[in-house]
Amino acid sequence: MEKRHKLLRFIAYGIEIAVLYVLSGTPGLLPEIFGSKPSILLAVALSIAVFESECAAMAFGCACGVLTDIGFTGKIGFYTIVLTILCFAIGYCARNFFVTNLLNASIIGIVSIIVLTLVHFWVNVSLAEIDNAGMQFVLHYISRIIYTSVFFIPLFFLNKLLCSTLKNQ
Repeated sequence: MEKRHKLLRFIAYGIEIAVLYVLSGTPGLLPEIFGSKPSILLAVALSIAVFESECAAMAFGCACGVLTDIGFTGKIGFYTIVLTILCFAIGYCARNFFVTNLLNASIIGIVSIIVLTLVHFWVNVSLAEIDNAGMQFVLHYISRIIYTSVFFIPLFFLNKLLCSTLKNQ
């Protein structure tokens, strides 16, 4: 019975990822704030990682990373690798070191979003020696960090509902 609930939970996560991928890729649906859109799949992967084991968190992190790379950067690589490793680490820490509640998950999720976006900026903008990199960071990356972090909280509650409903039946 437990395996059936785990399968249903994973299917629900997959549907959530697919729906949010389509919604985030639909032009004009989510407004751009200061020229940037949120990276909703980052918030989804991190919020799922808080509730699942290391391997499941890693698998969903990899899936969200592949979709983010394909849908928004056009090449597979950065988000796939980084989200896979990050979600594995978050899943391991969530299972072994801290209690999963809103405060802990928000701190881990928002700090991860900030670090991930800063590393993405450093790899794609700073190392490429693009002119006005600081201005691009201020205009686009700070708003993306804030916008993505805002989506983390409702996704945390959605995934908490899915996890608790489909785990304890």
